[in-house]
Amino acid sequence: MDIKLKNISKPIKLNIIAILVLVLTSFGIISSYPLIKNIGKDNSSSPYENNDILKIINQTSYILYKDSLEKQNGADLTYDEVYVKSSKYKESGKYNDYLKYNDFKKNFNNKLEEWDEYFGRSLKNLNYFAYGNDIEKGKTNTENKLSELVNTIDNKELNNIYDFYMVVHYDENGGVEVTNVHGADEYTVRNRFSEFNFKRSFDNNLVEENEVKFNSIKNATFVYAIPKELKFEDNISVLVNSPGDMIDYPIVAEFILIIGCSIGILSLLMPYKVGKEILGIKNLLKIPFEINFSILIGGIFVLGELSIQVVKNTLNNKLIYYFLGNTNNNQFDKFIVIILNLILWIVFTSFIFENVMFLKHIFKPNIITYIKENLLTIKFFKLLKKLNDTLITYIKRVTHELSNIDLTDKSNKFIIKIVVIDAAVILVFFILWVLGILITWSFIFSAFWGLILAFTYCTVMFNLLKKYLIKIKNNYAMLLDATNKIAEGNLDVKINEDLGLFNPFKEQVVKIQNGFKKAVNEEVKSQSMKTELISNVSHDLKTPLTSIITYVDLLKNENITEDERKSYIETLDKKSQRLKFLIEDLFEVSRATSGNINLNLVKVDIGELMKQTEIELEDKIKNTNLKIRNNFPGNKIILTLDSQKTFRIFENLLNNVVKYAMEGSRVYVDIIDHEDKVEINIKNMSAEEITFDAFDIVERFERGDKSRNTEGSGLGLAIAKSFVEVQGGNFNIEVDGDLFKVIIIFKK
Repeated sequence: MDIKLKNISKPIKLNIIAILVLVLTSFGIISSYPLIKNIGKDNSSSPYENNDILKIINQTSYILYKDSLEKQNGADLTYDEVYVKSSKYKESGKYNDYLKYNDFKKNFNNKLEEWDEYFGRSLKNLNYFAYGNDIEKGKTNTENKLSELVNTIDNKELNNIYDFYMVVHYDENGGVEVTNVHGADEYTVRNRFSEFNFKRSFDNNLVEENEVKFNSIKNATFVYAIPKELKFEDNISVLVNSPGDMIDYPIVAEFILIIGCSIGILSLLMPYKVGKEILGIKNLLKIPFEINFSILIGGIFVLGELSIQVVKNTLNNKLIYYFLGNTNNNQFDKFIVIILNLILWIVFTSFIFENVMFLKHIFKPNIITYIKENLLTIKFFKLLKKLNDTLITYIKRVTHELSNIDLTDKSNKFIIKIVVIDAAVILVFFILWVLGILITWSFIFSAFWGLILAFTYCTVMFNLLKKYLIKIKNNYAMLLDATNKIAEGNLDVKINEDLGLFNPFKEQVVKIQNGFKKAVNEEVKSQSMKTELISNVSHDLKTPLTSIITYVDLLKNENITEDERKSYIETLDKKSQRLKFLIEDLFEVSRATSGNINLNLVKVDIGELMKQTEIELEDKIKNTNLKIRNNFPGNKIILTLDSQKTFRIFENLLNNVVKYAMEGSRVYVDIIDHEDKVEINIKNMSAEEITFDAFDIVERFERGDKSRNTEGSGLGLAIAKSFVEVQGGNFNIEVDGDLFKVIIIFKK
């Protein structure tokens, strides 16, 4: 059991506890009903001070007064003829107002007839005496001389007969005066009875304010009395025989107010974070403020009035009759009463608690933030602003599109022509239709000819558009056929026809066609270079290897001399070193081009490094009688480079010069210091005619002599280019006749 309880989530636990608290609270409120009854007894010493009895007596006066006027006039009168003085509906003269007044008059008469019926059926124990100007002509329903109470303050004979009586006098202006009250507090009865007027005597909204003005009862006196011995069972006997249960409206209203305030104060003690998780309140808080506020205000009035009626009728033993009618089952009645009251207080307590949490929710961050985020009015205006912005954006976009229509575009020209023609035709049709009506004065005749013209126009436009669409379809077919041929590998397809709307697509197809041709040529060239690369590598590796094998075979001959043996060994050493050099260069360029190389970056003086390289190769340079002409800046040029890799770059380039430069010619080495870069130029005249491409010469195993008779691996320029680029520089070769120029650029 404990494990099951632990597995229940916190919100569920809170709601279970909340429901238990609601039920216990509701039972606690119900258990306090006897206290209200005791307070009611203290404040209501006589049942005849009860509002219900006084209201019934007040309504009876209107019935008796109408009977009195009928007797005086000798004719039957309707209640509206007696009491309705004026009505804005009656006097307006409008037919709709006349109907409204008739409805009111019908409902008014029906209502007072209900009073008359109720008086005869439910007030059998009420004795009365009523008269106008002449007391001798008064009307009564008893043999007892109630007329004596008009002028006598205390009548002992009548006091012994009646438990309660009162005299009600209306003066010539309709003012009411209550006197000679017996069996109840005269001050209380007078005040409560005086509060009733014609409008308050109605139990519904039959009479709206300022719509109808009523005649008052004038120059009339009524004596009402209730005997001590009640002979009939009616509403008076129910009220009199259960005086302790008769609780007035104000007492119950005060009780409801105290309960509501107490629940509200206790709800304030509940932390907001906990309270919002109970009874689904967090979902209710998402409802916009206006709706929640309307529910709050409306709920206070509706639930408050309902609570007063339920409690009042419960204490007066009338709840079952009020809701279900008389069931005549005492045990069942008590159970139903408890259930109805329990439901009432659970709903009432929940409503107060939810509204307290709602108020806390409003003020939790701050009221300004809440209003901005939850006020439906603000959201509505934001939506209007958004719609307005969207509309403005749409108008701007349409305006922009209209202002940027390309009138040179054939499709746009065609659409504009169609729109202009349609507008012109519609205008012509309208003019002809108007003229037709003016001339023939016949709408049907003009409409007939208008339909014929419209049908003719639609037929012509259909044929024209059909031809245009067929042309578009043919142009599309030609474009599709050309693209299919290109897809099949035919890159020499030409589209000479004017394709109209598809001309932009034709231009794109031509570009794609040229791109394919270029890609094919590049691929062919790449394959050719790969073949040549394999051939060159094979040749350069095979030559020293063949020599090594040959001289090894010669050394195997035992008849050779010692001098020949030394010569063979020397040749083997040279060829093996040559093979080693080729293999090392091959690995070096492979690592460089793949990026798998580590750089040891340091500060390098470019000018000094170039001079050092020239000194290292001084012997080779002198053997070819080359003259080096250096053109360096006066200041030092310091760059962050790998000194060994940079030295190898310069070494390979100068070795290339020594191998291929014209003997005895001048070699120019320029170092130019720019603002953001350093440019290194090495220029020399080639000994052989330059017939190769500048791009091809930097490829691996390419040489300046196609016969491949010179020493070298053919990797010198490729290694130099790779080392330059891996250090973030640019390596370019330019050829002008027999002038060979290497350009290296390093960024500062």
